Amino acid sequence: MEKFEQLLNMLMDFNSDIRFAAICDKNGEILWNSKRNNVKPLVPMADTKKTLQRAINAWEERSKIKNMVGEGLYVIAAYEKIKRITIPLDNRHILFLSVDNSPDKSSNKKSYGHLVEMGKIMSIVDFVKSQQ
Repeated sequence: MEKFEQLLNMLMDFNSDIRFAAICDKNGEILWNSKRNNVKPLVPMADTKKTLQRAINAWEERSKIKNMVGEGLYVIAAYEKIKRITIPLDNRHILFLSVDNSPDKSSNKKSYGHLVEMGKIMSIVDFVKSQQ
């Protein structure tokens, strides 16, 4: 399971907007996590664990239609301050990312946050998954 630690390290190194990254099992237990040192958690860990359990249940439901639409890749829930991303890694683990979504303070325009580079994130996930 060294590859999961490698995945978290690579993701945190890749994007400074990633606040928290975790890998959990299908029971919602966090097995590995990484938190950016200069970031204060917005959501208590107990609530994050509840979110992870709901995400696991939702991925199990999504798997029922994969024969029609293909494998699920990721889900993004966007809020004013953060984006929460879940990515299935295999049939036993999911990746959870909390990404800063704060609007640009220098602009007076209404902001819906900034883009998350999902292509690059998924490339890192695929690279680490291919390592054995």
